[in-house]
Amino acid sequence: MCGDKMEPWARGIEMIISGVDCGKKRDPRGPRAKAAREWFARTGPSDAQPLPLGYNERERLKHGGVDHIAAWFSRSLAWRDYEFDAHPSFDDYARGLMACEFTGNFVKDDEELQKRFPPRALHGIGPDLIWEPPKQHAKTMTAWRNSLASVGASRGNYPIN
Repeated sequence: MCGDKMEPWARGIEMIISGVDCGKKRDPRGPRAKAAREWFARTGPSDAQPLPLGYNERERLKHGGVDHIAAWFSRSLAWRDYEFDAHPSFDDYARGLMACEFTGNFVKDDEELQKRFPPRALHGIGPDLIWEPPKQHAKTMTAWRNSLASVGASRGNYPIN
């Protein structure tokens, strides 16, 4: 139940871990996440601090602007087990999002974000806006296209190319 109809024991409980956060290496309270937050404090934009860790912190930032990009960046970083040395920088990721076909227009059409993060293609961003290395990204995109083709075919639509 929602709101005041919630069971008394459930009020105030927050979801801190989502599917992205599962696993020892992705624990938003673990040492890898804390190291990523420290790294982001040194390298990330001052107006997007601190790096959100866990589902609730990310979701609270999803209201557009640079905060929204920071939430997506954090989820992408979590999916990569917080290995920030093997992940694009925040600036590269943000510019990639601005050029990405999967990014919502509420972000891509934001004039302030367009000026701050001029679009520049970043290979590896998929429909979930998570960055992946080339081989993994190729597998993800093949699976995604096959899924779309399957859904389209089952609805009588032509499969996509």
